[in-house]
Amino acid sequence: MAGPKKQQLFSPARILFYTLSVVVFYLVIHYIGKLRDIRTLLLQMSMVWLLLALAAQLTTYLFNVLILRTLLNGQTGDADILTLFKLSVVIMFVNQALPTGGISGNSYIFGQLVKRKVPALAAFKALVLESICYYMAILVLLAAFYGWYAFHTVRVNRVISYTVGTGIVFFTALSILMLIVADRRALSFIFRKLKRYKWLRRHIAKASLLSSRKGEQTNWRALFKNNGSVTTAVMLQMAILTFDALTVFAILQGFHVTLEGSKIMLGLLLTLVIGSLPISPGALIAYESAMTFFFTLLGVPVHAALVLTLLFRFFTFWLPIPVGLFLYRDLQRG
Repeated sequence: MAGPKKQQLFSPARILFYTLSVVVFYLVIHYIGKLRDIRTLLLQMSMVWLLLALAAQLTTYLFNVLILRTLLNGQTGDADILTLFKLSVVIMFVNQALPTGGISGNSYIFGQLVKRKVPALAAFKALVLESICYYMAILVLLAAFYGWYAFHTVRVNRVISYTVGTGIVFFTALSILMLIVADRRALSFIFRKLKRYKWLRRHIAKASLLSSRKGEQTNWRALFKNNGSVTTAVMLQMAILTFDALTVFAILQGFHVTLEGSKIMLGLLLTLVIGSLPISPGALIAYESAMTFFFTLLGVPVHAALVLTLLFRFFTFWLPIPVGLFLYRDLQRG
């Protein structure tokens, strides 16, 4: 009896839950003094703009559900729309709590989809494509809005240029990494190395990913057979980023601060570049510092940029924390 209990206690899902709990505890301790300020700021916002910010964030989760359904191509198993919505909340929370460019969330959601009778190969392809489509959306928007900024600015700020360059290199490298993982031979090599670790061996065997790929094409080109689904997913990822920018717009308008929509999107993209780097749990300090700094550079007064940062993080991170943890446990029980 002691063996199974010990194995269950240190299962990958529980380890992830313990890690997230420690991260959340650390963040709450760090931000406990600011939560009171956030409450005061929320009460100062006009109800119209407050509801718009909440609606924009809720819409991003719905778009994430559509991305999963699109890339799974109908192979959703027992994962209904409600389950996919719960997963979309958890995956966005995990990605922010453990910033790795989206990889941390996808590794969790893969196990959840397989557990709900989604074919392992379909789940694997969908999540690889989901990551690649996100990187493509970021790269396209980053290049487009930086190009607009450089064209309309007499003197381009070097920090902005360096951040854009870092983002292009980082997300391009992640895209290449995902394409390598999509190759069966590379995946076989990685899994052989991972099987050395006992706690991963059972998880890999349960996924049965390699056996399900027999007879499949062995290179990344097989991912892009359905170009329509990929294009739709990229557009939906752009829509998610657009609604995040709409959240920023609503917060600024709630405090009577105006900023061009193109600058809002550029500031958000620059912040996401820093926030995606694995610097600290929840991109602590780095995310907040980056958002305040970049929006100040783009013309927002310093005090307004601080307010924007506090409230944006509340809507996109602090508010989903208790919901994400609750849904995480609910999905594990399910």
